[in-house]
Amino acid sequence: MHGEIKPPIKSRSFCVVEMGPTDEPRPDGDVAFQAPAPTHSEQPVPAPTPTQTPAPVAAAPEPTPEPVPTATPDPAIAETVSIPADSTATGGEWDLLVTKVQSLVNADQLKGLWSQLKLPVRLLGGLIVLILVLQVYGGIIRTIAAVPLAPGLLELVGLIWLANFSTRNLIRNSDRAKVVANLRERWTRVVGR
Repeated sequence: MHGEIKPPIKSRSFCVVEMGPTDEPRPDGDVAFQAPAPTHSEQPVPAPTPTQTPAPVAAAPEPTPEPVPTATPDPAIAETVSIPADSTATGGEWDLLVTKVQSLVNADQLKGLWSQLKLPVRLLGGLIVLILVLQVYGGIIRTIAAVPLAPGLLELVGLIWLANFSTRNLIRNSDRAKVVANLRERWTRVVGR
């Protein structure tokens, strides 16, 4: 069927081709689409008539742009200053920094500077440590909370411990006094008064 030439059809009826689903194999081979054979009609097709194109119009010469005036710079701003390098000069910023640090170390000014900055440095260090501890603690709590039943079981354990502590230490007046005295003693050790 690939190499056959079909005779031209002399009828005026239209050829309707039904297309099937694209995923089914075609019975006539591997060709996915065959172009229908050209049909000849009895009436001749008129030849297209050429259209007249208008003659090109000569382009007008482009006007020359006006020159843009350049501003004269202010003499105070336009002047450049050049400072020649001094071959005998030594130092620079790094050398100035090194001499400043050496003068601080040699004059024992670091001890005075440390005594002034001791409290702020300690507060900053304590704040950094606190943030790190809270981040680790939050990660542990989030991990425990991700385990099913763990938050509820830990809450139940806490309630049982609170009930046990209350029954042993808070029912009698003498036991309550011991607990309060113990808390006050711990508070004075922490605060230091």
